[in-house]
Amino acid sequence: MAQDIRKMMKREQLVEGKIPKGHKARFEQLLDKKIPQNSIDRAPKKGVVLWIKAAAVILVAGLTAVWVFNNASAKANLNSTEFVNTVSDIKKSNDEPEVLLSAISPEFKRIEDFYLASVNLELARLEITDDNKELIDAFMQQLSELDAEYKRLNKEITESGVSEEMVNAMIENLKLRVQLMIKLKAKLKEIRDAEQQEASQQIV
Repeated sequence: MAQDIRKMMKREQLVEGKIPKGHKARFEQLLDKKIPQNSIDRAPKKGVVLWIKAAAVILVAGLTAVWVFNNASAKANLNSTEFVNTVSDIKKSNDEPEVLLSAISPEFKRIEDFYLASVNLELARLEITDDNKELIDAFMQQLSELDAEYKRLNKEITESGVSEEMVNAMIENLKLRVQLMIKLKAKLKEIRDAEQQEASQQIV
């Protein structure tokens, strides 16, 4: 805690976080297998920009973001698939104190709330069908792995103290959740568009 966290964030070169390699790659491979002929880079940029702007509104809202996050988590029940634990659910079974990113500084609390609220809000809006269930289940598995890694980082901070490397790793963990969500939404849109095109061709 001795080091000023805000100064850490202002440094031009951040130390690469300890996020296990393969989280993003495995999910992208599944996406490409699902729709191999469509590249994620072809997803409409306008839609992504609008989504990012919407997420920014959540960040600016502050307390509203926290409220949305809590309510979205409660509403989203993806066919009995459990949501990734949120910051309020990340607790240990023993009495050992746990350091959360939000406990380090108010700035990090806003960062944590922003990313978790953004992901959970989008999760609550997902519509599961037989065609996309496998894709969504794979995404949820990735979130579970990221959450487990987030807990490990929390434990390491508790045992070793706060460091720039650990803080960056926790932030990268949160960022990766949002990146995976953007990719998932783009692929789901491709599936819907393909289904609509096929349906229109059958009508003709």
